[in-house]
Amino acid sequence: MKIKLSNKEIGGLLNRAAQQLDRSTLDELRTARQHALKNQRVESAIWVSRNGLLHGQLQLSQRALNWIIVGVVASLLVINLTYWERTYEHDHSDIDIAILTDDLPVDMFVD
Repeated sequence: MKIKLSNKEIGGLLNRAAQQLDRSTLDELRTARQHALKNQRVESAIWVSRNGLLHGQLQLSQRALNWIIVGVVASLLVINLTYWERTYEHDHSDIDIAILTDDLPVDMFVD
């Protein structure tokens, strides 16, 4: 049977287990933790939130963030419309089929 524990519950269990350790073991664990944190390479990602950029120096207002989102959506819309127009523009197969299968002269289809 599997038991699911939340992060808080696991943290509580670890804290209670740590209270049962002797002082020298706790000191060694603390020293090892500090050594590991000191040598750890941290690569911070930039996350966009309502309050601006987290872990970065630039702060964006909600209004600026909204304009960025509107710009991206508008750009994608223009790209999709341009692509759709170009693919639709070069499709003359319906006219070719009508010319080949109909008894009307070609002059009737030319505008």
